[in-house]
Amino acid sequence: MMEQEPMLTWEQRKLGDMVEFYQGQTYSPVDIADTDGILVLRSSNVQHGQVVSNDDVHIACTVKLADNVRRNDIIVVVRNGSRSLIGKHALIRRDMPNTVIGAFMAGVRSEVPFFANALFDTAAFDKEIEKNLGATINQITGYMFGRMSFLVPSISEQRVVGSFFNDLDDLIALHQRKLEVLNNLKKAMLDKMFV
Repeated sequence: MMEQEPMLTWEQRKLGDMVEFYQGQTYSPVDIADTDGILVLRSSNVQHGQVVSNDDVHIACTVKLADNVRRNDIIVVVRNGSRSLIGKHALIRRDMPNTVIGAFMAGVRSEVPFFANALFDTAAFDKEIEKNLGATINQITGYMFGRMSFLVPSISEQRVVGSFFNDLDDLIALHQRKLEVLNNLKKAMLDKMFV
C-alpha cells in the first residue's frame, strides 16, 4: 500500500495579510486624452475574468498619480452603480505599459497571484463581498477588503492550486476563442446564403 503525504491544514487568514492593495487613478473629463495618453482600466474593461479593450479611456500623462498595473496583478471592481459588478475581477496576463486602474477599482498584488485570482472566483469571496457591501453605497472600502477572511493552504499548496486553476482558465479561454470563430463563420455563411 502506497503511503500518502499528509495534507497540511488550511488556516484562516485575512486578505490584507496575504496581498498588497493599491488605489486607482481619479480623473475628470478635462483630463481625457487621445489614445496616446495613459490607459485607464475600468469595470467595462473586465469581462469574464479577462481584460478587454472596451470603451477605453486615456488620460493625459500630466495627471497620472496611480501605480501602473503589472503583469499578474489582479484588478477588482470595488465601487459601481450596480451591486452585481462589485467583486468582478481580472488577472493582468501581459505587460501593459502606461496603464493604470480607475478610481472605482482596486489593484491586488500577491506572491501567489494565480491562487488569489482563483480565490476571487469562489462562493466564499462572493459571500465576503455581500457581507461587506455598504447599505446605501455599492462599494467595498480598502479597509473592508483587507479584513475579508478565508481558509487558505500553505504557500507551496497555493502555488499548486493556483497553477491548476490558471491552466484551466487558459483552456477555457482557448475554447471560448474557438467557439467565437465558429459562431462568426456560421453567421457569415448564413448571411451569404440568405441574401
